[in-house]
Amino acid sequence: RPFRRIQREVRWAEKENMPGGPERAAATAVSRAQKLAVQKITKLLAIYSLVPQAKIPMARCPGMLPVLVTIIDTHSFNRVRPAAPALHPGSNSRRLQTQAASGAGLYMTEAARFNTIATLTNLAAAEENRMLMLAEPSLVDNVARVVHNERSDVARQCSALAIMNLSNGDREHVPEMAGNELVLETILRLMKDDQPETRRNAAVALFNVACADRNTVRLARYRDGIILEALIEIVSNDDPNRTRDEARINAAETLFNMSCSEVRETTDRMADHTGLLESLAMTLRSNGAALEVKMYCAATLRRMAEIIHAPQPSQGALLTALIKASGWTRTACIAEAFRSQAEVSENRLHMAEHHGLLNALSKMALAVGGEEDDRVREAAVSAIELMSRDESTREALAHNEGVIMALTRASYGNDNADEFETTNSRVASQNSSRQTTESDTTPLGDNRMSRDQGRLVQVALKNLVAAM
Repeated sequence: RPFRRIQREVRWAEKENMPGGPERAAATAVSRAQKLAVQKITKLLAIYSLVPQAKIPMARCPGMLPVLVTIIDTHSFNRVRPAAPALHPGSNSRRLQTQAASGAGLYMTEAARFNTIATLTNLAAAEENRMLMLAEPSLVDNVARVVHNERSDVARQCSALAIMNLSNGDREHVPEMAGNELVLETILRLMKDDQPETRRNAAVALFNVACADRNTVRLARYRDGIILEALIEIVSNDDPNRTRDEARINAAETLFNMSCSEVRETTDRMADHTGLLESLAMTLRSNGAALEVKMYCAATLRRMAEIIHAPQPSQGALLTALIKASGWTRTACIAEAFRSQAEVSENRLHMAEHHGLLNALSKMALAVGGEEDDRVREAAVSAIELMSRDESTREALAHNEGVIMALTRASYGNDNADEFETTNSRVASQNSSRQTTESDTTPLGDNRMSRDQGRLVQVALKNLVAAM
């Protein structure tokens, strides 16, 4: 009733050309008692929306979502971009917003608006409601405006949670929220919030949106990569007060999710984004990053190594990042990234000539003591063997002591690494005694090279010795 009264008064003021126009008419149309009545009703709705059995019926009640949207509307619809989605010209609330200078929610109490955003947040927690709510005209926009227009920190937190819930979509749909600039700007602002939970909800929302390839390219394009920059800033932030910040984990997971996109433009923009690859590498060297953050960073670098190849300009930055990250052996991702690069013949000479790469790779090929060291060694030795197949790389490989040592060890097995490192004569005797045994056929998972790879390594070693 109050909103219908506002609508009538606005129309009358426009018709009669009253002083103050629609703005004054809307402000004086609703009495204090009516505003308090709306406030009390919205409080009851907020309480009912906490009941699991009530969430779906409430959202599907005719007229419920439109009136909730109207209560939190604190912005004129005239100022929204003409290309904004989901317009219903016949809607009463839409006609009101078009005619009024300000949204009708400005004439309600702040408590009423807070109760309403809490109600929408609770309703969005039900998966069955999300697509219905996303289809409601202006609902997402007005939820986002709460972050910019309301003074209450709690209201901002509710808005972040509502956006996160809505971004989940349902089992069959990923919302196309990446095309809504207001939502993206809101998420960017929330990711810098002082409250850890608010930052986490914003990061999760971004991750949810990035689950669809069509969204990843929009995120990568937006304002020349500002979203990528925001994600990098969170991932590389070593603030001691945010050591276990879940937003950091979610941001790292979002970058990994985007790197897995099948849209070439998305991965190209990530590869070319200044500082992204280096930031991932430096995070792996950080003492303040959580293990989950480092694992996602390592996996992202591995993925980028699969898609960045010579003569792309970003290959140099990738190789530098892999060298800086070569100390990471908790997983085999970095070693596998080197192998992915070496599998492409065009990359091999660039790798051999890149400063510090052979030293880093040989250290990984000699790694011992970690749970994943077998896999790390296997991938690193495989990368060296692949590089040795090109005559152009053999001289550089042959003159690297670490590379020769790694191939020598790999040619006879790794189960007696300590003995290998005693003297060169001991190495030779062990190598000759093992050539006729079955040890060379044991998988590397049992600290031995596979038979086929062992033979390739031996051939590579001979080629390098010949190139000395």
